[in-house]
Amino acid sequence: MCRELGLPLFPGFSERATATLLGYRWPGNIRELKNVVERSVYRHGDSEHELDAIIINPFRQSPGSPPEAAPGDELPALPLDLRDFQFQQEKRLLQRSLEQAKYHQKQAAELLGLTYHQLRALLKKHQL
Repeated sequence: MCRELGLPLFPGFSERATATLLGYRWPGNIRELKNVVERSVYRHGDSEHELDAIIINPFRQSPGSPPEAAPGDELPALPLDLRDFQFQQEKRLLQRSLEQAKYHQKQAAELLGLTYHQLRALLKKHQL
């Protein structure tokens, strides 16, 4: 891979980077893993130090920063129908991800940590 990228010999991954790679569930399987490693190695450049920063999704906000609370995210009063509440929240998240991804379904799926086919099934379920 380094030869393809025009980089010298790769010094390897740090323990932190290895833990990040092993801790991710890889919904895109081996192709997604290859892309993440390739992108991380390319961004690491020709450093002699081990690669420490793995960037799973370069478009997502930085790790450690909490997601922004959106208006209307407060909890409803009890008692409530939990199944209906979950259904409505799922639908809102689907709509928000589609809007944020400008209706590009693959990007919307990535925003939600889903595969494209999982997103399509949920869109059908919610008639979106």
